[in-house]
Amino acid sequence: MQVIFWRHAEAEDVSAAGPAADLERALTRQGRRDAGRVAAWIKAHVPKPWRVCASPALRARQTAMALVDYPREEPALAPQSDVDALLALVEAHREYDRALVLCGHQPTLGRAAMRWLCGSDQDFSLRKGALLWVVERGRDGGGNRALRAAIGPDLVD
Repeated sequence: MQVIFWRHAEAEDVSAAGPAADLERALTRQGRRDAGRVAAWIKAHVPKPWRVCASPALRARQTAMALVDYPREEPALAPQSDVDALLALVEAHREYDRALVLCGHQPTLGRAAMRWLCGSDQDFSLRKGALLWVVERGRDGGGNRALRAAIGPDLVD
C-alpha cells in the first residue's frame, strides 16, 4: 500500500471570518504553480493507478485537481478533522491496489502521516504544497512502513 499525504498549496487570505469563508479560500497564483509542479512530480514518480481524495475546502480540491480532474471529496480531510477519522479513511482504502493520495490540511495531515508511518502521536509540520510518500510492504497492515519521499514545491522543477 502506498499513501501520499499532500498538504494543499498556498491559499489566499480571507477577510471574512468563520468556517464557511475558510472553506472557500482559493489558491494563490503561486499556490496553483506549486500544486502543478508537485502534481507533475507525482505523475513522474508514483506508479498508477491512484485514488485521489481531497478535503471539501476549495484550496485542497484545487491542489488535488492539478493531479486529477475529479478528486474524491472526503470529509475526513476537512480542516480541523480528526487524525483517527483520517487514518480510518486510509484503512478503508486498503483493499484497493493503487496509491492513495490524500490532499488535506495541517496539523491533522502531518499528525496522521507520523502516526501511520511510525505509530507516534507527535506533531509534524508539512509545508504548504509538500508531500510525504509512505509505502507499506506486507499484507493486512502487518508489514513495514517506510518513507519513500518527502518533497516540497521548491524541490521539484
